Amino acid sequence: MLALLLPAIAKAQSATLVVHHADGTTTDVELYTMPRIVMSAETMLVKSAVLDVEYDKKDVVLFTFKNVGTGISAVHSETAFRIDEDCVTFHGVPEEGAVKVFQLNGIQVPIRFKRVGMDAVLSLSQLPQGVYLVSINGKTFKIVRP
Repeated sequence: MLALLLPAIAKAQSATLVVHHADGTTTDVELYTMPRIVMSAETMLVKSAVLDVEYDKKDVVLFTFKNVGTGISAVHSETAFRIDEDCVTFHGVPEEGAVKVFQLNGIQVPIRFKRVGMDAVLSLSQLPQGVYLVSINGKTFKIVRP
């Protein structure tokens, strides 16, 4: 499944720290209180004005974030595109190399596009899960690969 995010009004949600435990469970900690996360040799401490939670580091396999803003408030596009299953087709791409994919940290992702006439087809199966920025014809699209 693919989500191409264009201008929309969304309900504001609190950013959340998701702690993934060794036993397969997860714990969500809302970040609206601006907690401080402290890692020591033995523990992970999440400390805020309303909550202090400490986890044994060997119990924490991973921590991720959800509902975290990227700073992108809107994307306006005159470029036509089509979404099919695991592909996005961008219409009117005049030349090879006119489409570039970037991670949110600005690093370009080496990816191959299939050319069909003036179309560039991006197969999302090439990308790991995450959020990407696609630059095409001077326009930028935000793509979420769940």
